[in-house]
Amino acid sequence: MTGVSDIAIYQKLTAIADELDQLAGEGASLVGEAALLTAARTVRGMAGAVYKHIMNDTDESLDS
Repeated sequence: MTGVSDIAIYQKLTAIADELDQLAGEGASLVGEAALLTAARTVRGMAGAVYKHIMNDTDESLDS
């Protein structure tokens, strides 16, 4: 079964978070800006979790 690689998922989540940050800067209201910044922070957290997973897999393969 072929799927999307973890690095591709990390890159996409990071790009989405960057886009949300950019949109927050252009937001028309404080509520909208806060919502976008919160969403960006959440997506960045998901990207960070994927990145840690990638690095753990790399560390384990180096130990082998």
